[in-house]
Amino acid sequence: MNEVSVDHGNLGKSMIATHLMGMVREDPTFAIKNVRQTIKDKFGFEIPYHKAWQALKAAREQIYGTWESSVQKLPRYMSALQKWNPGTVVEWYHLDTDRPGLHMLNYVFWAFRPCIQGFRYCRNVISVDGTHLYTRYKHKLLVAVTLDANNQVLPLAFALVDEETLASWTWFLQMLARHFLPNEDDRVCLISDRHPGLINAINYVPAFKFPRGVHRFCLRHVCSNFNNKYKNVQLKDLLEGWFRVECP
Repeated sequence: MNEVSVDHGNLGKSMIATHLMGMVREDPTFAIKNVRQTIKDKFGFEIPYHKAWQALKAAREQIYGTWESSVQKLPRYMSALQKWNPGTVVEWYHLDTDRPGLHMLNYVFWAFRPCIQGFRYCRNVISVDGTHLYTRYKHKLLVAVTLDANNQVLPLAFALVDEETLASWTWFLQMLARHFLPNEDDRVCLISDRHPGLINAINYVPAFKFPRGVHRFCLRHVCSNFNNKYKNVQLKDLLEGWFRVECP
């Protein structure tokens, strides 16, 4: 029977990371438990959780770069998008710093030309939402989508922001209005969750205010909030079913 020893001083995170790179390239979701099992099978040592985590992080950074290096590459990446996808729009919002000529990225918005053109042939409904980016800087990704005639999701635009706030949502809606609703007679229905920053932002963007725009809440979020309050899945399902029948 092969014996398994506990850790080894020479099994540092750099050595483990080098061994992991091929596997991480093949499977970006490679988990920490897989790291520990791989090292156990390969070298006969059980490494602690924190060493496996550090090694996996190092392997991913060697392959994909760090968050800081990724942000530094954003301008070149966006320029490449515009060069090879003509008509793609990119909007930047920077903050001034105490160093002359140096600005700090606060928001960036982008939308591909086929999406901008495709919206003309879709129903005038835009759904927006935000999601967390799980880095140590905790940025947010804002997304706008619509549905085509076949009820398929068409992504419209994206934005990287620092937080979901009144300011960031106002800026995102302004960019959507500029590129998707440029005419005074454009009409739209905006669908969202009940995030207070977003709800208040609508008041600052005429394209989404009545009479040009109407605002409705996402059914999934309404039903989820209902269930959180009343803790009854059956009632939630009845509510969702009623909405789908009465408001198809």
